[in-house]
Amino acid sequence: MTTPPVDADPLPLYLRPNDHFLLHFADSRQLFCQAIPKSRSKSKTIPPCKINKRTYSTHNLIGMPYGTVLEVGKDALIPLPEGEDLLPGDEGVWEALDELESEAPTNGAEMNATSADSTKHITPNDNRNIIDNNTSQTLTQQQVNAMTSTTEGSQIVAALISNSATFSSKTAFSQAKYIKRKQMKHQLRCRIVRITPETLCTAMHLKDSRRMCNLRSDTLGYILSSANVSAGQRVLVMDTAVQGIITAAVTRRMGGYGSVFALFEGQQQPGYLEVVQRMNFNVMERQASLPIALKWVMLGEVFADEVAKKAQLEKLKDENGNVVDVEKRDREAIEWPCPLMPHTMNYLLNEVKDEKKIKQFLDKRSARFTRKLTRLSMLETRERIDSCKEREDEGEANAQMEEAGVDQSAMVNDNDNTPASIPQSIENRHDGVEFSQCDSIIVATKYDPTITILRLLPYLAPSCPFIIFHEFLEPLLETFRTLQNGGASDNEQSDMPMMCRRNIAINLRLTDTWFREYQVLEGRTHPNMHMSQNGGYLLMGTKLCPRTGTNEMDAETVKMLRAKLGPTRRPKKGGDKRKYDSEEQKEAKKVKS
Repeated sequence: MTTPPVDADPLPLYLRPNDHFLLHFADSRQLFCQAIPKSRSKSKTIPPCKINKRTYSTHNLIGMPYGTVLEVGKDALIPLPEGEDLLPGDEGVWEALDELESEAPTNGAEMNATSADSTKHITPNDNRNIIDNNTSQTLTQQQVNAMTSTTEGSQIVAALISNSATFSSKTAFSQAKYIKRKQMKHQLRCRIVRITPETLCTAMHLKDSRRMCNLRSDTLGYILSSANVSAGQRVLVMDTAVQGIITAAVTRRMGGYGSVFALFEGQQQPGYLEVVQRMNFNVMERQASLPIALKWVMLGEVFADEVAKKAQLEKLKDENGNVVDVEKRDREAIEWPCPLMPHTMNYLLNEVKDEKKIKQFLDKRSARFTRKLTRLSMLETRERIDSCKEREDEGEANAQMEEAGVDQSAMVNDNDNTPASIPQSIENRHDGVEFSQCDSIIVATKYDPTITILRLLPYLAPSCPFIIFHEFLEPLLETFRTLQNGGASDNEQSDMPMMCRRNIAINLRLTDTWFREYQVLEGRTHPNMHMSQNGGYLLMGTKLCPRTGTNEMDAETVKMLRAKLGPTRRPKKGGDKRKYDSEEQKEAKKVKS
């Protein structure tokens, strides 16, 4: 792992050259743009920034802080002073309206007649007499289009108000909505927003939610938290259904430390690589982290036949023909103590003033790296398991199966005592593959999730989480039942004896998220009228050791823990009336049986 330079800031406050950013408009539109220098503004490979069928240059935005409000002019994006909002205030509209009324010619007799008529027909402002017959506005569309090329936006809005026959009779709320609607059309403003996983997911969801299987930003955050994505991990991602958003979010969350293995289909790298590039990885991350942290893996390497897998294992052997423990080699290459990232150091020095919080943060970081440095590789774990003695109750289980007349050759594999009905894909046999023993697996695909997760589980380390995202609930229900049955279908599970059933995952949860945006105004607080119905469904779980099916501890370790901790159940209030057999009594019962 490389140490980043101190001056490299992964999250700058200002817009840099060639950075991607978002433009947020008042009408909830979001547009992807890139800060192109003037020397590259005429490049045909870079798409221009188009707003309302007009092309605008972005070289004048370089150096602007994020959050700057821009006014869309005729030929350029004009930065506004600090404090301006997307919707301009009503003061300019009313001032322009007063100017129009003062400049309009008036006649004394007509004014008196108008005032006399107005006193006869006094109606409350409650919209009861307003009829939508498209005759209330006296200005035509041609006149409004002619004003847009020569007149400011506030003057156009004032002209529309003065020429509206029903504006004065509307309620205060209706007048405010009318002004807001006209300002969004004729006084167009936008704000520069940094591209983060949340803003990226929200913008793509607004653009076309069906292409990304209705993945919302709240669901994306839930996926990252459930998968325990953090710096220094090895994450296997298969997001062929959500346009690469999960890959970009995982890469950003890891901050350049660790490895991300992104599965893709086809012979070339996926077309959604542009989504990852929109995260604006700085020069340090492009040169040092991306070749290490983000690796593209073809689906054929995972779903290929056994011959191709063995051929791949041959490449990872040394000169003597021994298999190289890649994970152990990578673990020994970790530098410790590992220096802090620049933005983390700035956060601890400038923003966190409590020494206890700083100490807690450093302790958690040290504990995380300690787990990574002391974790056994898959080859080391297999050697320990193979060297352990056979269980004492294994002979009893075989005797019971012989008495029941069960064909053991059809149910048990001679090599690892794994039920033969469980697919071979769940056995962790890919020792030499470089992306084995991952810390978490994230799947978001339109393929069958059951087959996909059974193929990917061998590349997940025991006691590590996996999470599956799907647009519909029914495929995940089948996957849930299959994982509960140990990788076998319902019919195969019913024919299998209880002693041969092994779990491959625990803590299975099938859930969805609920996200609703509210409008909070005085007397007008309610949910938004237009909102998404569903953000997809999630299936989460934790992988068990494929050998034991329950945990990774041997029998001696379990006995030592039980001797130290005592009985796991709490005694009742009246006292513990249960009788615990001694070792001699247990042996006597075994002899009698």
